[in-house]
Amino acid sequence: MSRPYVEDFAFDEENEDEMAEHGISPVQVLQVLDAPYQIRKNRRERRAPFLIIGRDRQDQCIAIPIEPTRDPAMWRPVTAWYCKAHEWGWLPDDDRRR
Repeated sequence: MSRPYVEDFAFDEENEDEMAEHGISPVQVLQVLDAPYQIRKNRRERRAPFLIIGRDRQDQCIAIPIEPTRDPAMWRPVTAWYCKAHEWGWLPDDDRRR
């Protein structure tokens, strides 16, 4: 699978509940697309094939595992969480200097 082009996210009750368990809102997840972000392949055997690492408008680093939808530019976040220490290093180079 090639690297995705992500233009928007698809939300539903299930993923919104998963994100809320980590203290993340859909608005924060959408804000990640407004700034430089990194797309990485997710670990094997995970539901979501890719992981987006980026920052929201409050400068919080957020990790978002995503899975495809029928629209190639629309991806579904499985959940989201505030970055763990090792995930901070995956931010785009120019975004790590903040």
